Amino acid sequence: MRAARYFALVILALAIAGGLLLRPGHSTGTLEGLVHDATGPVPDATVRLQGVAHSVKSDAKGRFHLPKAEADGIENLVGWKEGYRIGSVSIKNKPLDLFLTPLPNEDNENYAWIDPTPAPGKENNCGNCHGEIYQEWRGSAHARSASNPRFLALYDGGEEKSWNLRRQHPLGAGVCAACHAPTFADSTLEYDLAKVSGIAKQGVHCDYCHKVVDAPTDKLGTRFGRDGLKLLRPAQDDLLTFGPLDDAVRPGESFAYSPLYKESRYCASCHEGVIFGVHVYGTYSEWRESPAAAKGQQCQTCHMASTGLMSNIAPGKGGIRRDPHTLASHRFPGGQSDLLRRCLDITVSFAADSKGITATVELRGQNVGHRVPTGFVDRHLVLVVEGFSAEAKPLQLVGGPRLPEAAGKQFAGLPGWLYAKVLQGPDGSSPIPFWLPHDDMTDTRLYPDRPDRRAFTFPAALDRIRVRLLYRRFWAEVAESRRWNDNEIVVIDRIQHR
Repeated sequence: MRAARYFALVILALAIAGGLLLRPGHSTGTLEGLVHDATGPVPDATVRLQGVAHSVKSDAKGRFHLPKAEADGIENLVGWKEGYRIGSVSIKNKPLDLFLTPLPNEDNENYAWIDPTPAPGKENNCGNCHGEIYQEWRGSAHARSASNPRFLALYDGGEEKSWNLRRQHPLGAGVCAACHAPTFADSTLEYDLAKVSGIAKQGVHCDYCHKVVDAPTDKLGTRFGRDGLKLLRPAQDDLLTFGPLDDAVRPGESFAYSPLYKESRYCASCHEGVIFGVHVYGTYSEWRESPAAAKGQQCQTCHMASTGLMSNIAPGKGGIRRDPHTLASHRFPGGQSDLLRRCLDITVSFAADSKGITATVELRGQNVGHRVPTGFVDRHLVLVVEGFSAEAKPLQLVGGPRLPEAAGKQFAGLPGWLYAKVLQGPDGSSPIPFWLPHDDMTDTRLYPDRPDRRAFTFPAALDRIRVRLLYRRFWAEVAESRRWNDNEIVVIDRIQHR
């Protein structure tokens, strides 16, 4: 018995020394196979185990080698190359024959869009599989782009004297559909948004966004929305989706990887536009000139940042568990209170001289990749600065800027500053809607990471100031006339003592 035990120990030692003893469930060696299409081997294809970060390239003969140790608990091996759909094969297959199918040669203009709304009996509807992403998107401005009542009110609504694009510039009314209802088809070519229905009324929806294959920037600003994007829609019975994952596979459906989905230019066509001679949207060009762009940060870095909560984009429907921080959010936050408060900050300093006490207010836009505010031309910030004595008595401004009438009746004439694009009409009226003829435009908005300082001098009795920073989506006169009582977000409201 001792001899047998001794012999077993010797065998064990030799196994350890020779690397033959493996941990339970662990494998050594490599996974080897061939990537090919209908014509032969496909070189330079990216091959990985689904959900694993490490990847390799197929060689000149289409062959690949992956560490077998990484395959524990993984079912599929996937591969992709530009011009092809993502292919997959079970790692149990012998040999590992990875077949790639080319993408369609041309866009199918007769393609019928898929409804994003989850619905029984309509298995291809986006929300049926991607429930969490659907809920994020449904609460975003993209989902409401064709149905937002305030957008539609400016487009064609309200009283006779109200701002109304369709009434005041009827020949230009169709331009809005290119961005706000990109899948709206109108045989009359009028593109009247009042006629939008069905899936097109879902605005910038899932199926549209995930059929984009290129976003040229050579005609940026003059060709926008759907007219500035290249789509690749498949035959109607072919489920093909483009996106930022190069290992997405699901039976009955095919996917194609595109790095475009993580690049700012993907957003540019709808967020950069000169309309009726006015630079109405300039977010993309602002980003290109920003410190964020110099650092390699993209629009998606902030506006599609992971929530850290979602780990499977299609649980129970072919999705796999992933690192939550690799999955983008579809909430698309913009001019919302939490984001505004994170990117805007105010500091105040005081100095005394013979004229009184001067409060220098410094406003800085930080951790932001564009000017503030950005987006729709009417968005603006109102800085209000009020001085008080030790007895809380309001003090008159001795020197410094005052708010113009554009800031609204409530604040016009008070100490402060307006950060905005302001259009002025030929008759001197201001602000005016961008679709009317204008003589001049001033732009006083914040630049990213560039502090703006404004000095306000009060009498020597100054004890403290109240500083308020307000964000508005629409001009005060427009919001008040239409009773949009939630037009204003208080970003900062602070009492600062000397």
